[in-house]
Amino acid sequence: MKVFISADIEGTAGIASWDETNKGHADYTYFSRQMTAEVNAAISGAMKSGASEILIRDAHGSARNIDPSALPDCVRIIRGWARDPFMMMQGIDASFDAVVFTGYHSPSGRGLNPLSHTMTGDIFSLKINGELVSEFLMNAMSAAYYKVPVVFLSGDAGIAKIARDKVPGIETVVTNTGSGSSVDSIHPAKVVRLIEEGVSRAISNGSIKPMTLPEKFEVEIVYIEHTQTHRLSFFPGVEKADDRTLTFTESDYFEVLRKLLFLL
Repeated sequence: MKVFISADIEGTAGIASWDETNKGHADYTYFSRQMTAEVNAAISGAMKSGASEILIRDAHGSARNIDPSALPDCVRIIRGWARDPFMMMQGIDASFDAVVFTGYHSPSGRGLNPLSHTMTGDIFSLKINGELVSEFLMNAMSAAYYKVPVVFLSGDAGIAKIARDKVPGIETVVTNTGSGSSVDSIHPAKVVRLIEEGVSRAISNGSIKPMTLPEKFEVEIVYIEHTQTHRLSFFPGVEKADDRTLTFTESDYFEVLRKLLFLL
């Protein structure tokens, strides 16, 4: 069995400030270790349930957050950014049997995490066919493009609910519950234990199906700054709906990702 793990940091246990997500800040060191511990727990859970090949995608910021030396020597890890349209899912293909997300967070436009955002801090919201898009949904659709199911997610309470509503039967672990600029977090060691147990159950389940992609993708991006909307309105294939909104339509999800690579 082959498992793909995409790991972010804004949904790791206890995280509450952008300083804790960025290299160069004193608080970052602790949370990069916790991110690594949560990924390790996911690896352990997958291996316990028969995973023989695991690929890790370090998918936050510089994409150089996870300590590779702390991982078992049977896994591979993608670090850094290739500017690949699959972005946080670089490396995914039809050979995988399951996808696992760790450290995920609520999207732009939702006040469910002090660090809520979708790919960048430059947008207020991203919608596809009228539905608010989180990094979870964006990346779950990337997995669905190759007909691979997403079976597990850990992160804040907001994104866990979004995942459960979108993927019936998905295993989730709630690390934090956000309120304004604060989070209510369970103990980091307990999170690690719950992730290992949850991933093990999820991989053993085997009944979760890949998401079904729509036939058409009507994309709406609302930017925070009108100047950015104006500049990006000259990108081929997009229309300027108003001073802060760009739209475009595609029938192939890869073409959506190709545009988002430049528009986000």
